[in-house]
Amino acid sequence: MLARLWGLAGGRPEDPSCDWNATFDPVGLILHAPPRRAEYWCTPMNTITFAGTGGDGVHYGLLSIDGAVTDFSPVVMTVPMSDTPNMIVGANLKEFLALGCRFGYFALEQLVYARDATIEELELGRYDPDASAAELALLAKLSREFALVPWQRPRARLDELKVGYLDKLVVQPLVPEHAS
Repeated sequence: MLARLWGLAGGRPEDPSCDWNATFDPVGLILHAPPRRAEYWCTPMNTITFAGTGGDGVHYGLLSIDGAVTDFSPVVMTVPMSDTPNMIVGANLKEFLALGCRFGYFALEQLVYARDATIEELELGRYDPDASAAELALLAKLSREFALVPWQRPRARLDELKVGYLDKLVVQPLVPEHAS
């Protein structure tokens, strides 16, 4: 599925010269060529970063649970500027893409800052009213290619994903600045 996403963007994930594919940048999904792990203090050690939003270091990674990363790996959103920087936003790549298929992937960052308001928007299942025609076309292209359907119960599903996968993240412990 990741290869199909790259194909839709006109690139190949195995080609390092294709890194930072910006085809889906207008909807907050800049593709990164794996294998890579974003180098932020809060990026889980057991993820492979496959995309970022292009803003404030927000990125998406596939979670390795048993040493392997596939299209069926859970998706972690990492928001380095947040006090609670990691959130599971899909049990797999398709579910993640479906979460943002109407409102885009920039908006998902707000799940850590304004959870209730963002979930209310996602529950509407409508396209972002401020989206340009080009952005709507990109979201429609993703939806057609992957047969995406917006989540019916985003609040409940996000809670299920948290319970199912959040404890599987391996994060670096914070070291106090003046520790000896």
